[in-house]
Amino acid sequence: MLQLAPENIASAFRALAGIGYRPIVPVTAVDFADLAKRTAWIRDKGMTVLNFWSDGHPDTPVDVFVTEPFDFDEEYARALVKPLGSVQVRFVPIPALIRMKEIAGRPQDKIDVEYLRKLADATE
Repeated sequence: MLQLAPENIASAFRALAGIGYRPIVPVTAVDFADLAKRTAWIRDKGMTVLNFWSDGHPDTPVDVFVTEPFDFDEEYARALVKPLGSVQVRFVPIPALIRMKEIAGRPQDKIDVEYLRKLADATE
């Protein structure tokens, strides 16, 4: 999940490019940081996420939401933090992940929601 401040967007585009990812559609970081353009993409194209692809990582595409599907600061504070090497990685809680997948609404997301709900029920 990316907080959609222009500097975060620029950093995310650079970081993703640095490991071989590029947007599937021709969108620059400057365009993506433009709220009016993102709003038009949502309205005119039904866009919910910007997809990134890497030839070096074909099994792990990256989706970046064009809106923040929840209060970012609130979920950031609630996130599960685990080390990945020397980096502390944050994972959104299962209820937030379910909301994100419901918003995306693709067939695989719907399947994922079913499994995530079972997982959430099992951990309660």
